[in-house]
Amino acid sequence: MFTGTQAGAPVQGTFSDYDGRVCIGSGDPADSRIRVSVRTASVDTQLPELDAALRGPDFFDSARWPQAVFESESVKSMGQGRYQVTGKLTLRDVTREISVPVRFTPAAGGGARLAGRLSFARLDYHIGLGQWADTGWVGDRVELAFSVALKPVAGK
Repeated sequence: MFTGTQAGAPVQGTFSDYDGRVCIGSGDPADSRIRVSVRTASVDTQLPELDAALRGPDFFDSARWPQAVFESESVKSMGQGRYQVTGKLTLRDVTREISVPVRFTPAAGGGARLAGRLSFARLDYHIGLGQWADTGWVGDRVELAFSVALKPVAGK
């Protein structure tokens, strides 16, 4: 789920189409890797006109850049299932390094849950061009929270 602001009011949405790979090494966290891709056209704010604008060229430009991608470069154990994950986030035509605190919770049957939250400036990623670059109308900070159920993949 993400939260931004429009005219000072919070606007929330989700992305329904995403995939990823999470490998949390059993020993050295340096053996751990996380890669997530999100199809930007799957944005859903429950406001069809806003969703269409977000998919358009001034925001995600889903036709040109259909995926947002995060790929870890390091995963550092903070103890008790907590990790600091540093990697590259690519949105549109911009790639920047970010660091995200996450919690990895094993579940019965071999699955797990990965949860975390981060905040970033949308304008750093060219999200909201033209008239939408005015932060008086659309706030620059975007909060992103995630909690995903993970399932083991045999033989990987």
